[in-house]
Amino acid sequence: MSSRFFLNGEVLYKKTFDLGLLRCIDEEEANYMINEVHSRVCGPDMNGHLLAKKIMRSGYFWLTMEHDCIDFIRKCVKCQMHSDVIRAPPTELYSKTTSWPCSICGMDVIGAIDPPASNGPQMNGVVEAANKNLKKIIRKMTEAHRNWHEKLPYALMAYRTTIRTSTGVTPYSLMYGMEAVLTAEVEIPSLHILMEAQIEDAEWVRERYEQLSLIDEKRLNAVCHGQCYQQRMARIYNKKVKPCLFEVGEKVLKRILPMQEEAKGKFPPNWQGPFTVKKVLSREALILMEMDGQEKLCDTILV
Repeated sequence: MSSRFFLNGEVLYKKTFDLGLLRCIDEEEANYMINEVHSRVCGPDMNGHLLAKKIMRSGYFWLTMEHDCIDFIRKCVKCQMHSDVIRAPPTELYSKTTSWPCSICGMDVIGAIDPPASNGPQMNGVVEAANKNLKKIIRKMTEAHRNWHEKLPYALMAYRTTIRTSTGVTPYSLMYGMEAVLTAEVEIPSLHILMEAQIEDAEWVRERYEQLSLIDEKRLNAVCHGQCYQQRMARIYNKKVKPCLFEVGEKVLKRILPMQEEAKGKFPPNWQGPFTVKKVLSREALILMEMDGQEKLCDTILV
């Protein structure tokens, strides 16, 4: 390694692989160079790796260049405030099996339905997970926003007669033990419709009783299918997890959400703070404390 360095008077130089020469500088000069290249007139506030490469292209070198540049970026307040939002989940996926397959279909509503708020329907703006698919269907069926309730029965029929990936069967079959007859099958009779048309009423009723007797087994199979689906989704999700553990007393930044006042403007920062971790709760929730001692509950953070 020493063969790559030579002295020219009192200045130490390093030979590069393309036969270029880089001037070696001491700690004080290195700190000045990092700050000048990063934050001054020609500094684009780049990351640590690019900062080290830019300094090296300018003709300077020291042994811990890349490490010092990365450490400088981590301590730069503006760089951290405007850094990219972390998309990787901090914890593994927590899957939960429903108590009974009918809850997967959205057909059992337990408890009273709260009346709408005075300023409009309660569901406006926030669509629950159970209604996400219905909203997608209605959005494609409606031409005017005010007549969505007229298309709701058709959207429900479309949803209930479509095989769900989470169960492997249609919600209609889980509820009634048989598949629904589509309007297209009435216009152009399918083999299934033609075969049932030849069955006598007594025999058809007997087959229906047999289907209802076996419906519990079909629902239990849907539960097993749903659990396997959740495990498969959890494995895929957990591959993206980057564990982030916090301790009491650490200083962290809090993500600024789009609905917050701080997010308004043309060049708002992505993070706010710093805060101090006062208490660590379950599922990566934290109780933060501002510098003036005021507490704040938070679940999206960055060290």
